[in-house]
Amino acid sequence: MSSLFFMILQVVVIILVAPFFDGVARVLRARLQSRRGAPDFFQTYRDIIKYFKRSRTVPHCSHWVFRYGPYTLFGAGAALLAVMPISYGSHTLAASCSDVFVVLYIAAMLRFIFGAASIDSGNPFAGVGGSREQMLAVFVEPVMMTSLLVVMLLAHTSNLGEIQEMVRSGVIGYQIPAFAVASISFLWAMYVESGRNPYDLAEAEQELQEGVLSEYCGADFSIAHAGLILKQFAMIGMFLTIFEPWSFENPFLALIVFVLKAGIFLYSCCFIDNFGPRHKLLTSFRSNAIAALGVSFVALVLYVVGA
Repeated sequence: MSSLFFMILQVVVIILVAPFFDGVARVLRARLQSRRGAPDFFQTYRDIIKYFKRSRTVPHCSHWVFRYGPYTLFGAGAALLAVMPISYGSHTLAASCSDVFVVLYIAAMLRFIFGAASIDSGNPFAGVGGSREQMLAVFVEPVMMTSLLVVMLLAHTSNLGEIQEMVRSGVIGYQIPAFAVASISFLWAMYVESGRNPYDLAEAEQELQEGVLSEYCGADFSIAHAGLILKQFAMIGMFLTIFEPWSFENPFLALIVFVLKAGIFLYSCCFIDNFGPRHKLLTSFRSNAIAALGVSFVALVLYVVGA
């Protein structure tokens, strides 16, 4: 089958299963907090159907940036997930798009769209949420790029499919200290990028964390939220592709294994969300980011000295 088919397939599968994972996470979170919560694992599906029945509202002061924001967010999220070599190998046509720099550019574009739409909504709280997203990039992207630089220097390529094959065959991997240390800092960056851990005040969580999402309703909200969920899975997929690749030649089996691995990652994050501390962006989070940046530089130094 064409690799383009598998690019589309993995996006469609994630769109279909993501509400189920979200429903399980909602039930799990409610049980951990001793709340009643959602009645079952399929509540998110019912919420999506309800959203699509509602009408669209647009602020009078907004422009086309806000109006088309959900579709561009969804498109960027889908493109980000499609370029992950989850169900296709390194020798396919689609693998030529699976490049670290392509991923970084698409992720940056998605973040820019989120910030621009937040500001264009005219809501000051949404604007603060959009600005917060850009501030997160200042702290997270240096850690991410330094970790990826170590991996690319070890693999002598930026193609994700080729890196995946090298890790799978043992050419590079955890036997190399630089690679092992880079995995720690990259895991931290992926965790923050997946938007799981609240890094702000609890009483202002919705306005600050959701940004422009607090201004959308109906189908617009569902589409924009789906775009961010696709980004979340793409970020998890990037970590799994580089540091925990699977060894299944069958594309359908590889996709199933990826979904299961992503589910384990998401549910582990639920425990951290509930039992971990809450961090303020410019105090505790900055300290965490500096520590993670230090770990990534240690990985770079280990590569330079040949360890």
